[in-house]
Amino acid sequence: MSMLTMSGTLLNVFKTPEGKNKEGESFGGNQKIQVLGSVFLQNGEERKQLIDLTCHEVDSFEPLLGKEISFPVGVMSPAKNQTIYFIPRGSVPSIFTPSETKFGDVQKVKF
Repeated sequence: MSMLTMSGTLLNVFKTPEGKNKEGESFGGNQKIQVLGSVFLQNGEERKQLIDLTCHEVDSFEPLLGKEISFPVGVMSPAKNQTIYFIPRGSVPSIFTPSETKFGDVQKVKF
């Protein structure tokens, strides 16, 4: 199965607040990361974008805070003009190397 790679600066690792809704069901408590990357526009300009992603293996991301990283992502489009990125379970980040593409570029990675 092939995946895409996302690259950017790992700015934050955090846990979402937990609570219960009116029906008594629990919500929240998800581990998330925030990655700042560059999206290259059609006119050649560069736009910075911050993306929050749910992360199941947060321990492998925490030591890389503040560094340029690269990691596999999956992409879904549940509705027209809606894109959802996710980090597949078991994915491990690596330090971004200049030979790799930047956030916003598409690169296939085989597992």
